Amino acid sequence: MRHLDNLRILTDCQHGFRKYRSCETQLILTVDDLSRGLDNSEQIDAILLDFSKAFDKVPHHHLLYKMDFYGIRESTKQWIASLLTGRTQCVEVEGQTFHTTPVTSGVPQGTVLGPLLFLLYINDLPEWVSRHSTVRLFADDSLLYRKIRSSADSVQLQRDLDQLAAWERTWLMFFNPSKCQLLRITKRRSPIQLDYRLQGHVLEQVSTAKYLGLNLHERLPWNYHTDVTAKKANRIRSFVARNVHSCPKKVKAACYTTLVRPVMEYATTVWAPRTAQNCYKLEQVQRRAARFARCKYERTASVTSMLNDLKWESLETRRNSQRLTMF
Repeated sequence: MRHLDNLRILTDCQHGFRKYRSCETQLILTVDDLSRGLDNSEQIDAILLDFSKAFDKVPHHHLLYKMDFYGIRESTKQWIASLLTGRTQCVEVEGQTFHTTPVTSGVPQGTVLGPLLFLLYINDLPEWVSRHSTVRLFADDSLLYRKIRSSADSVQLQRDLDQLAAWERTWLMFFNPSKCQLLRITKRRSPIQLDYRLQGHVLEQVSTAKYLGLNLHERLPWNYHTDVTAKKANRIRSFVARNVHSCPKKVKAACYTTLVRPVMEYATTVWAPRTAQNCYKLEQVQRRAARFARCKYERTASVTSMLNDLKWESLETRRNSQRLTMF
């Protein structure tokens, strides 16, 4: 990793499994680009790409070739080759074992080294697209987008997709076109329309798409994502309430802060709700959790005093702190 960092080998587009980078940093950059396009009344066509069984498809021979290209050689390369090669797999059903088969592809999952080997393997993918198109990578989560000012930009974006199709054929890492989606981000009433194809398959156009845990809308409001987040947090809170209702108050409070609140605070530096209604939806989840933690359901009971007793700051205050920390 020191070798890769010192020589700046890993592409700047990649934020997965890297120091000081995360889903959140990737989302901040991506949403900033998309928001600026909306502010300037532009159209951005974003294509969410889905690899088919990405970590299992990395061919060992090709990976070792790329490692040598990036300067990982001699004993280090031999050590990693020893880790990858000589593996076999078989199927066992009701005590009967079938013939073993050599494993010639895939990085060992659950290892420290596996994710880094995968980053090396897809490191050159952004170099296959044109200069004014942008690629964002978080491990195998890939996003390709471009500002569409004329039909020529749409044609170029299609060429970029064709180049990525050539990349997958060269390196034997294939996209799943049926799961790839087109999100056309614009406020124009008559956007430039063009069907994009990958492997001859017309990509599905959607009005909302999920990228790294965030529900992106074609006009980038966060109402839908707030609704989804509040509902998910409420489902988990109800599940916790059913299973720990007889536990001490301290356990109930810990379950909320461990299992429920993180759902509402994921990547809020990117999507923090601005309207009073959206803020209220999230705060209501915490207020219900406070009643549960303190076992006080009377209408006359003060939820504010319960929150103070639990030392739970409002979610809005916590979001402000998180933004400052990220800044």
